[in-house]
Amino acid sequence: MNYCVVTTINKPTKAIEELYGKFGNNLIIVGDKKTPQDWSYKTILPINEELKLYAPQNHYARKNLGYLNAIKNNAKLIYDTDDDNIPNEAWNIRSEDVVSVDAVGKGWFNAYKVFLDSNIWPRGFSLKNLKESVIVSQNKTIKNSSIQQGLADGEPDVDAIWRLAIQSEPTIFTKNVSVSMNEGAWCPFNSQSTWWFPKAFPLMYLPVNASFRMTDIWRSFIAQRCLREIGEFVVFHSPSEVYQDRNEHDLIADFKDETEGYLKNHLIVEILDSLELSKGEENVCLNLLKCYEELVNKNMLPFNELDSVKQWIQDYKNIKLN
Repeated sequence: MNYCVVTTINKPTKAIEELYGKFGNNLIIVGDKKTPQDWSYKTILPINEELKLYAPQNHYARKNLGYLNAIKNNAKLIYDTDDDNIPNEAWNIRSEDVVSVDAVGKGWFNAYKVFLDSNIWPRGFSLKNLKESVIVSQNKTIKNSSIQQGLADGEPDVDAIWRLAIQSEPTIFTKNVSVSMNEGAWCPFNSQSTWWFPKAFPLMYLPVNASFRMTDIWRSFIAQRCLREIGEFVVFHSPSEVYQDRNEHDLIADFKDETEGYLKNHLIVEILDSLELSKGEENVCLNLLKCYEELVNKNMLPFNELDSVKQWIQDYKNIKLN
């Protein structure tokens, strides 16, 4: 079964209508305090139901409830997106096998530069590494990837600095090639249009003590690190599969929300890069917890984040046992 998870505080958008046409009642809308009460699509877990540490109200991490709901319903694929990303004619259900070139070298790799010859970078990219070169292999191979990031035309997921200083018109990604991150290559991925397969389901956890603009980014760093231990890597795939008709944003508020990331993103990657984890799919949950323990020890996140991730892991394991 294929599922799609969205959280929203808006009335049904064009994106929601399109997604419902593709997923039907397997489109899971996670409600929050501001979500309209007269929704005409399936919603889950009304606000008055039991609260979980990993799903606080008025926080994007409330989406964690939707992920576990999909897993509980035997999802074979979870499409993670938002209510302003409209599927286009290139949108298709993904498979784990994808033809891609490889990122060459170790360190920060700006995947957006593979798809567009302009000065652009994804939200969460290390600002101190913006000028590093991007090199890819010449040969295309078939890769198995349990996390695949799609591209969004129009208003792709970039940071507030880029929007304030550079953006002048809608962005269209022009090059049709997919790229695998490979060992040692780091690039943030987001929740704008992302495909998750079962081996990576435990890694969907969104940290509750990260800001709205950083929770999916910090998740992406941890997921990349853990994915390596099962011999897989994140793939950014092309062509663009959604058009973002962006909800109204206050760019200065976004900038403020992203400031912690501007200061910490490169440090988080350094910490995760140096961390020793255990090989094998059976150790994904253990590795996830180790990553958060180390980030807490290094003061990247507060101690109570561990309570949330432990509850997430326990609930995930209980679902898999039943």
